[in-house]
Amino acid sequence: MAITTRAFGLVERSVWLTLLTLSLLASAPARAQTEPVEWTLLSSVGPAPRYLHSMVTDSARGVVVMFGGFTSGNVFNGETWEWDGTVWAQRSNAGPSPRADFSMAYDSARRVSVLFGGYAEGNKINGETWEWNGKGWLLRSTTGPKPRYFHMMAYDAARGVTVLFGGADGTNYTAETWEWDGSVWKQRVAPGPSPRTAGALAYDSAREVTVFFGGYNDVDGFNHETWEWNGSAWTLRSTAGPDGRVTPAMVYDPVRAVAILYGGNSSGAARGDTWEWNGSTWLQRSIAGPSARYAQGMAFDGVNRRTILFGGHGDGEDFRGDTWALVDVHCPADIDNNGAVNEADFDAYVKVFIAGDQPADFDRDGWVTGDDFDAFAAAYVGGC
Repeated sequence: MAITTRAFGLVERSVWLTLLTLSLLASAPARAQTEPVEWTLLSSVGPAPRYLHSMVTDSARGVVVMFGGFTSGNVFNGETWEWDGTVWAQRSNAGPSPRADFSMAYDSARRVSVLFGGYAEGNKINGETWEWNGKGWLLRSTTGPKPRYFHMMAYDAARGVTVLFGGADGTNYTAETWEWDGSVWKQRVAPGPSPRTAGALAYDSAREVTVFFGGYNDVDGFNHETWEWNGSAWTLRSTAGPDGRVTPAMVYDPVRAVAILYGGNSSGAARGDTWEWNGSTWLQRSIAGPSARYAQGMAFDGVNRRTILFGGHGDGEDFRGDTWALVDVHCPADIDNNGAVNEADFDAYVKVFIAGDQPADFDRDGWVTGDDFDAFAAAYVGGC
């Protein structure tokens, strides 16, 4: 969608002179850009330290939603909190019973956060489906998948369904795949990953596949496979990358088109490593960040274009209550996000600038003007 172009006639001549100059510079060797990312501690206050909670991003309201988990002493929690990019605010104590080991996904079409299952007081294994609309929780279903915990969920935006895989019912591990369309659950029968619990699931919106990593069962132990679900079939994509683990957190970053995985528990030890999956290979990012932990919550903040992490459990009785952000510090002139500033970026920016499209608003003031082009030119020529 085009946005307003302000007083373009007044700057047209200087803009096109700049274009002419840059057209000559575009053929010069470009400087490589490695798309660095870094973890930043945002807050040490807010919800009580916890683990085995769940977090999703409500893209319609621009907040991260968090529910439940275990707090200190392994007390089941039933609080609903929201992160607005700056602070946490508690929203509700009503809704699903206090629980842990459940899963959530955000249905962007219906603008609700979907919660299923979990483990609760009295060894109760839950099979309820709840939805949070930003004002209250609504119990939507008590039928569908068998009650379970340590399952995984993600929302497939292309097909408009929440995908659920795996989990445990108290007796057996499961390899079932289910989908929730907002009204009913449907089981999708297809060969795929072995029965397992406590892996990680995220939806890759660029390639329209749901990515699954890791998990555990008593036969295979800690698993390190990467699978993808396209809506009709599972495909084993990789057995290389992070070592086998349970309860890592994984989200999809649509800005850089990678799934980000952090932490987890491997053979009884908390992990503190950051990995990225680009659809074909895993890359470990050797950066400092949160302490080693597992069962933390993580969600991608689309408003501020960063991944948010809260809580988790370290080794021993280390309950965490800190909020971190994984921030992309890549060069803004790298328009195509491929890690290099070159002619392709120049050509791409010229096209959106002439059209007055939103990506050309380089200074993000709501207008496309010569100032935006000058800012792009400075970043491009400098190679960041």
